[in-house]
Amino acid sequence: MNDRITWLRNNLKNQDIHGMIVSNPVNVNYLSNIDAEGILLLTLKENFYLTDDRYIEKVQSTLTIDDEIIVTNIRELAPEDYENFFMFCENVGFEEHYVTYAKYKEIMPKYKIHSLVETEGIIEKQRQIKDEDEIKYIKKACQITDNCFTHLLSYIKKEMTEIQIAGEIENFFKANGAVPAFDTIVASRRTFFNATCYTK
Repeated sequence: MNDRITWLRNNLKNQDIHGMIVSNPVNVNYLSNIDAEGILLLTLKENFYLTDDRYIEKVQSTLTIDDEIIVTNIRELAPEDYENFFMFCENVGFEEHYVTYAKYKEIMPKYKIHSLVETEGIIEKQRQIKDEDEIKYIKKACQITDNCFTHLLSYIKKEMTEIQIAGEIENFFKANGAVPAFDTIVASRRTFFNATCYTK
């Protein structure tokens, strides 16, 4: 099993939580590298990723044997299948800062969960602690952003529009293996830009 899921399972066990529903895409990606619509279930013994036929191939190509995640087509599940996922789980965790109250009310009967409990942002707190790979990617993103600024100093000419400059920033990021982390903002009287990127 991958290190992050192992870590999460151990911490849930210490809180007497026997399974968890992870639906926040950011948390799913953090735990599994999956970047596709769906829900990650950590059950008593196995991990499942529920998605539909549009994403199954993509998810399967992302996962390794070490992830130990069973990819399941959500369209092929019957109501009783949902009830079996958390059978014998007394307490099941959920992301209380992400799940709406309407979704909360839907989850309990759907999965026949005895007790749905808050996990106090356990994944979000762990995400704040960066491992060596994450630090490497942050440094790389900072370097690309610095290089982009240097490039802009010779690129910007009088009469250019903010849109042109924003486009050049985005092109520079993409050409250097990064994507903008948010919409690029360029404002001028004196030209100024606010941009950052992330890499993987």
